[in-house]
Amino acid sequence: MFNLDDCIASITSRSAKKLAYCFEKRLNYYNITRTQWIALYYISINKTITQKQLADKMSLKEPTVVRLLDKMELIGWVVRVNSENDKRIKLLSLTDTGQKIETDMLVVAEKFRNDVISGISAEELESYKSVLNKMLSNIKDG
Repeated sequence: MFNLDDCIASITSRSAKKLAYCFEKRLNYYNITRTQWIALYYISINKTITQKQLADKMSLKEPTVVRLLDKMELIGWVVRVNSENDKRIKLLSLTDTGQKIETDMLVVAEKFRNDVISGISAEELESYKSVLNKMLSNIKDG
């Protein structure tokens, strides 16, 4: 018999929501949202990234990312520059302030990760990731 409380999709969803909420709380102490930090992170690790590529990496719709970047540009964390090849394409980079915030928050993210995985072996983590990836590959879009 189906039991929603024991359903892997339900457990995964509850876990993801709780992890996101707890990480958000830690970042909010520094006046940054989880979504802002994720954007800073992806912009930082990519040499060049477009708004569309960032939206794809963050699993967000492009208009949502544009609004996010508008705010981040206004507070001086991000710069958007037109591509030389196609003026419709905006290339993203971090300002010095944005890079410092991303670097500082990376420490917070690493601490959070370490707290979450405390007491879990490397083998257990690899097994968990492997099973989740297999489940994702089993899902057919549409």
